Amino acid sequence: MGMIGSLAGSAISIGGGLLGAKALNKGYRQQQEIFNSRMNDVRAHRDVVYYQDPSQSAENQAAVANAQQVMDEANKRAQATSIVAGGTDESAALAKAQSAATVGNMMQQAAVNGQSRKDTAWSSADSQLDTFSKYLADSKLAQAAGKAKSIQDAAGELASAANKMPW
Repeated sequence: MGMIGSLAGSAISIGGGLLGAKALNKGYRQQQEIFNSRMNDVRAHRDVVYYQDPSQSAENQAAVANAQQVMDEANKRAQATSIVAGGTDESAALAKAQSAATVGNMMQQAAVNGQSRKDTAWSSADSQLDTFSKYLADSKLAQAAGKAKSIQDAAGELASAANKMPW
């Protein structure tokens, strides 16, 4: 009966080790799915930021619209004053051209700032992606090491059980 008990104990130990390895693998797979999901989120955000047109953002459109409105009103006042004071059409046209140049400069500055934001978003995303790639690689290495250890432990248990066999 001692031999059968020893073999049963070895079988239970092997089974427990394999179940533990299966649970460990499930944990690693979940961890890897989280890393992959986060990497996809970072890529998606990076692409949205990088490929958007900064001049079309709601913030920039509102700023340009407000500036245009202020300048249009200033041009109307200047034109009315010019008419009363005997100014020329050329002076009114010059004021309008200056207003248009100011709005153009605002759009150009928005584009420059937008490119800077894009570069920062790209660099930050690259850094995050590198970090998650490293985490993912480390997780896969740990998973492989865990599998190898489980197999090695199971093989050791089998060898031990085989050595206890009477034949």
